[in-house]
Amino acid sequence: MKFSIIIANYNYERYVGKAIDSALAVRWPDVEVIVVDDGSKDQSRQVIAAYGDRVIPVFQENAGQLTACNVGYAKATGDWIIFLDADDLIDPSIAEEVARVATPRTSKVQFQMERIDGDGQPTGSRFPIYAPLPTPEKVKDWAIRLSTYPTPPGSGNVYARAFLDRIFPLDNACGDFSDSAMVTAAPFFGDVVTVDKPLVKYRIHGGNDSNLFAKEGLFAREVARGHSKFLYAQRIAKAAGIDIPDANFRRSLHVLQHRIPSVTLSPKLHPLPWDSKYQLLKDTIRSTVGFDAMAPKRRLVLFVWSLLTLLAPKPIARKLIQKRFSH
Repeated sequence: MKFSIIIANYNYERYVGKAIDSALAVRWPDVEVIVVDDGSKDQSRQVIAAYGDRVIPVFQENAGQLTACNVGYAKATGDWIIFLDADDLIDPSIAEEVARVATPRTSKVQFQMERIDGDGQPTGSRFPIYAPLPTPEKVKDWAIRLSTYPTPPGSGNVYARAFLDRIFPLDNACGDFSDSAMVTAAPFFGDVVTVDKPLVKYRIHGGNDSNLFAKEGLFAREVARGHSKFLYAQRIAKAAGIDIPDANFRRSLHVLQHRIPSVTLSPKLHPLPWDSKYQLLKDTIRSTVGFDAMAPKRRLVLFVWSLLTLLAPKPIARKLIQKRFSH
């Protein structure tokens, strides 16, 4: 088994060296580290070049994360692929854990992620919370029935090349972020295996894409991203002989948590014309009752949060949303 670790970097000179160091520290006899700098305007290229032949560097004009990941994948020769965000860190044992649990049917091995601050200090929280712990069969069932399943974002996943070869090179059918297509397609092309321990450190800082209060309209962006992922899942599933009804999109409790702030805070930017607070109230009841991919206690908390946010005056609703999405 050979592992390829692909790091797509843009203007992360402060962090990319630490990400590379963590990749080079992975305990496995056959690992390659590919670093694609996507036209950075800071000192990232100098940081990457300093590693010499310890990494495979690619320096390109700015073309976006999706293109950078396609370029990195074209360079990769590993049987298992990790797309490590340039501001994240991976544990030295990650390859050993994959080798321990993977089978010929595995499309993806996923882990928990531990949150750290900009200086690398733990914040005391980790995600996703796998309760119940997903089996490959349940992951596929949830992907079909609920249009989602418990999964970490990019760095928290290790993919089988046999799976990725079926969807690469990626286009923007599933949005502009590479992990969207990979996470969405994985249950339809093999088994998604879950390891319930944090083997990736997810760095929280002001420049995170997950900072949804950085500017207006980011909740609307997340809703549009979620809908694109659903349409992509429908297409992938259909090719596998599985029909996913349109109504299943409204059963996703994960997307609902972005639909509510989008309609509440920026209704003119909301990308779903059929959405309304009345529709969201109905979907809140439907999704929290039937969303068995999440523990009942957590569903109850989200049910109460959803109702209060939808029914409260906008200033109070904004505070509830800020409380929910603060790291």
